[in-house]
Amino acid sequence: MKKSLRIQTLVDLAKRKEDAAAQKFAQDKALVEASVSKLQELKEYSEQYESERNLLGLSPYLTTNYQHFVDRVKQAIVQQEAAVVRAEQQAGMSMRLWLQERSKTQSMDWLKEKNHKAEQLIESKQEQVGSDEFAMRRFWDTSH
Repeated sequence: MKKSLRIQTLVDLAKRKEDAAAQKFAQDKALVEASVSKLQELKEYSEQYESERNLLGLSPYLTTNYQHFVDRVKQAIVQQEAAVVRAEQQAGMSMRLWLQERSKTQSMDWLKEKNHKAEQLIESKQEQVGSDEFAMRRFWDTSH
């Protein structure tokens, strides 16, 4: 079996790993986007309640309850901000892994092509030698 064909098996394996890493990166990137979206919703929700509190003219008891609710929403915002940071870090790691796998695939593909070209050159030289021998035999057969 030619070396370039054996290397093709390795290229295929590297490509599968690259594809899996790319899929993981896409999933992690989608998680970042969803986390950011949720954070934005929480912030808008908090701002809405803050502005409504000022307009409602609540009694002191209701104001306290309202403030506790707003505080819980703000805690949720802090937790969601942390979730966004974690999701971004995970997406960054996934991206680096995908780029590494992509680089391996490209290297293996380059090596396969290099071997394929070398094999073609050897075959071409062998064909030329065979053709030269054939021509030489014909020459000797016709001259003797």
